[in-house]
Amino acid sequence: MIERWGILSFIKRKTLLTIAKIVFPILILLIISYEAKGLFKDFNWNLIDIYLDRLSLQRIIMIFMIGLIALIPMFFYDVVLFQLFKSRARKIQFIFYSLSANAFSNLVGFGGVAGATLRSIFYRKYAPDTVPVIRIIAKISLFYLTGLSILSWQVAFSDMHVYAEIKFMKFAVWAIAAYTPVLLILFSFRKRFWSLENLQKGFIAELITISIFEWLFVGICIWGIAHLLSVAVPFSIIFPIVIISACAGIISLIPGGIGSFDLVFLIGMETHGIPAELSLLIIMFYRLSYYIFPVLLSTPFVIYQMVGRRNQS
Repeated sequence: MIERWGILSFIKRKTLLTIAKIVFPILILLIISYEAKGLFKDFNWNLIDIYLDRLSLQRIIMIFMIGLIALIPMFFYDVVLFQLFKSRARKIQFIFYSLSANAFSNLVGFGGVAGATLRSIFYRKYAPDTVPVIRIIAKISLFYLTGLSILSWQVAFSDMHVYAEIKFMKFAVWAIAAYTPVLLILFSFRKRFWSLENLQKGFIAELITISIFEWLFVGICIWGIAHLLSVAVPFSIIFPIVIISACAGIISLIPGGIGSFDLVFLIGMETHGIPAELSLLIIMFYRLSYYIFPVLLSTPFVIYQMVGRRNQS
């Protein structure tokens, strides 16, 4: 009877967790949408066509190149992994391993589960049998948000107009800003976390630095796209908006922050006098160049690896 009750209790908890994962993102998105209800009141869809017509093929190619370049810092997560495994891969193969894992991780989201799954498949053959590959990859993934957390401190104390437009946004920024300090405090008290022979505390600073550059490059990517669309916004203005938008995207738990990131970005840009039509174009090209294009590039490689793995087994 007790065992049966325990199983029922577990099922109920799992069901409630599943419901919460669905309801919470929808709730966050509804709140942001409500706050942004006036944003699309005077929205002119014809202007988007006009802006697109002015865009040359050369600039479109440059936008997609910027999206790929923005992924460069994420390659160093894989460099750290190979240092931990004390192994090496051919350069071209390593590039596609990393590109595939990072591209799918960005697009699918869910705490980097997609990227972790691909890395465990790709890298298992490079690690000695004694190395717990999945555990190491999972622990490294905890550092993906540390850079955003540290960069959030620069906007946590600011008095930006976007906070007035979306009331709860400051709490979201503070929650993300607290992530790195809480993570480091917890790990300082949990020495067993570092009990793995291949994972040492010396890698903490390295992983945090990689994460900082990862989020800096996201800001540079969006700023570069804005300039290629002839939106002359200083980096000092657009970067804090990107950070706040990213915090909204993370808190919403929606893969890639789709919807929540975009709406907060549109509101933030509007507070600086940028037309919503142009901001929407910036977001559209950011999504295409940073999320979709890398996935399209790496998908043939992933399929090839999966088919090869299946044939071997």
